[in-house]
Amino acid sequence: MERPASPSPAPRRAPRSLRVEYEEFIEQRIEEYKDGLPRAALLGIGDEAVQELARTEQYLLTEVLLQEQVDAIIRRRLRLPSYRRWRERHVTLRAAQAQPSHWGLAPHDPVVVLADRLHDQDQVAVVGAADGACALFLAARGATVLVGDPDLAVIEGLENRAMAEQLASRLECLVVPLESWTPDRALDACVIETPALAPLSAGDRAELIRRLKAVTLPLGHHAVMPAPDAPAKAAPVSSDALRSLYADWTVARAQPSATGSRRGRSYGFIATQPEADQASQSDTPVAVSK
Repeated sequence: MERPASPSPAPRRAPRSLRVEYEEFIEQRIEEYKDGLPRAALLGIGDEAVQELARTEQYLLTEVLLQEQVDAIIRRRLRLPSYRRWRERHVTLRAAQAQPSHWGLAPHDPVVVLADRLHDQDQVAVVGAADGACALFLAARGATVLVGDPDLAVIEGLENRAMAEQLASRLECLVVPLESWTPDRALDACVIETPALAPLSAGDRAELIRRLKAVTLPLGHHAVMPAPDAPAKAAPVSSDALRSLYADWTVARAQPSATGSRRGRSYGFIATQPEADQASQSDTPVAVSK
């Protein structure tokens, strides 16, 4: 089979500023408030905005100006914090979220090892929402996360939790059939929640991994997570069973941790894509660590 062309490396992205995150937080709270209002109440705020603008002798009333005034009224009603107050709380929150234990993860879980190899705003796909721990942890560490899962209820639960954790702007959640899903962007990394692959046939699992590898940048990583202790809906897929699908990548098995994790018996692994020139030289499998 002809080897698919590897995506070109993307330039490193500038770190996201706290000011931008603050503005996203304010916008999200305002939009949530609007979504919960009946139309009549929203129109009432619009009338109030027109009256306030009239008192300021604003002669040219534009749609943009009216929208800004509506947002200002909602902001007062919600008593949203100033940037300074928000920053003090936000820094403390992010420091807690950056710790694996905040999400029930152990220090040597593959996703934790992966997080230390990523840069701010790196593009990461998470296959299977699971309990949301992997996706939210990576978002808290600065990644831009795309989550694909076929279960609408699970995706909605993750979106709600992301909003509660103030991480919604860093996550995009999709309800997709995994047997045909391909992320629509070049990836710096990918996390695979093995329970999400349980309903797929062995052929569909292999094809999904092939597609994910094809959109992963050179020197990118795949973290294959062990299954949680909770019983799965279908027969479980061992992370070790997926190792043969990474015979052309460098594979390192995760180490057991002294700190407990909610994951099961296997430890999972991290696979690293070789550089583009190395990948094109030979189809000889690379050594796999034991």
